[in-house]
Amino acid sequence: MECFAHSESTAVGVCKSCGKGVCRACAIPVDRGLACSEACRPFAESLSLVQTTSIRNVGLQSAQRFVLPLIPILFLGVGLYLLLTGHSDVFSWFYAVAGAGLGLAMFATRQKRARSK
Repeated sequence: MECFAHSESTAVGVCKSCGKGVCRACAIPVDRGLACSEACRPFAESLSLVQTTSIRNVGLQSAQRFVLPLIPILFLGVGLYLLLTGHSDVFSWFYAVAGAGLGLAMFATRQKRARSK
């Protein structure tokens, strides 16, 4: 691949913003990549930030697999506890029904994802 500005020079990388080949003379280093010009630099830096954030969020996504199922269990548990201890008001029923509904929705969603894989 050749540099977009210097056809006689071999490209050492690709602009993170526009994808043009850049030689050593044209390359502007940005976090985890290169930019071909000052016009592309802000977008290339922003793209690097988005990529870094996405990589960091992968850990949060795996944690959600364990935390999210606890929410319906907690709602259902609180609702059943309140109902069994004689608190038969709207909030007790809300917790019980919300917990059961969230649990069923989560179960159905997981089953649908499992079938589509």
